[in-house]
Amino acid sequence: MKKKILIGLGVALVAALAVFVVGGMRMFGNEINAIRSMEEVQTGIYTFTYKGDYGFKDFLEKGGAKTDAQMAGHIAEFLSRGHVKLKVEAPDGGCTTVTGNGVFARNFDWEPSPLCAIIKTEPADGYASVSTSNLTFLGFGEDWRPDNFMHKMMALAAVYVPLDGMNEKGVCVADLIEIDGDKQVLDSERPDLTIVGAIRLVLDYAATTDEAITLLSRYDVFPSVERMHHLSISDRSGHSVVVEWSSGQMQVTPTQIVTNHCLSEARQSDDTGESHQRFEMLTSRFLPLAERNTPLQAIQAASYPQATLWSVVYDQQALTATHYFGCRWEEGIASALKP
Repeated sequence: MKKKILIGLGVALVAALAVFVVGGMRMFGNEINAIRSMEEVQTGIYTFTYKGDYGFKDFLEKGGAKTDAQMAGHIAEFLSRGHVKLKVEAPDGGCTTVTGNGVFARNFDWEPSPLCAIIKTEPADGYASVSTSNLTFLGFGEDWRPDNFMHKMMALAAVYVPLDGMNEKGVCVADLIEIDGDKQVLDSERPDLTIVGAIRLVLDYAATTDEAITLLSRYDVFPSVERMHHLSISDRSGHSVVVEWSSGQMQVTPTQIVTNHCLSEARQSDDTGESHQRFEMLTSRFLPLAERNTPLQAIQAASYPQATLWSVVYDQQALTATHYFGCRWEEGIASALKP
């Protein structure tokens, strides 16, 4: 499925950053070090490492965000130190995850994209993690590339837009559209998170699947683009679940496979047939996952050469990630977290 741009930052960011980055090197030390680490490892595929505070704890302490626009406002506030305002459009898409035997594998299905990022973060107050983001969601235009200082500074916003990832404790999480999801949100007195904010929360602070569930239960999680998402979560012990929301209440269902339909309850939908087919194919052909390479085989079987933007295999024991873009299985990009 297609995804709409997640964050439109606008040309104002370039002008604002040009003024205060040049005059405030000390203020932007973490950002400058992240920029220096940025590298194009394949055409359009970038990696970088962000060490230190990227403002997420402050974001949570301020109550989080109900919408992508509010979250983008915080990103702009932090990266620009208050000089930039943002406008936002939200995500739409679909994918597959398979987990077992200490491995978490995921397909991210979307239209071809010229720009993606593999991001390592090492926050001072949380767990190190590696995650994947689509830089085109940052909305800078078709010709934009992080190929100069200012554009690289803009690309750091991807830290707040992880679509899947694994932290140093071996906890993995991935976002998938829930086609038949319940969009009703219980707007309580709890703080608020969008889906990508929920992913960053799990990566930064959850050491187990149970801890991830507990953390998420403390927030009202809001849908995007009038579509609900669900989260596939797994830890190195093999505890794997899908987290969904029904009438604003969080539902947790044990499962090794997640596609794009609700698993906590049966729902009538004319749009989930293909999702059910993928789920049933993977269940019949690949469960139980007896070998460590089986998750990769499963994710290959569920991929689409014209629609799978990336596939990634997270090894929860070795704390490594191998990314494959555009179903180019012979061109894996390996990265590792420090234990």
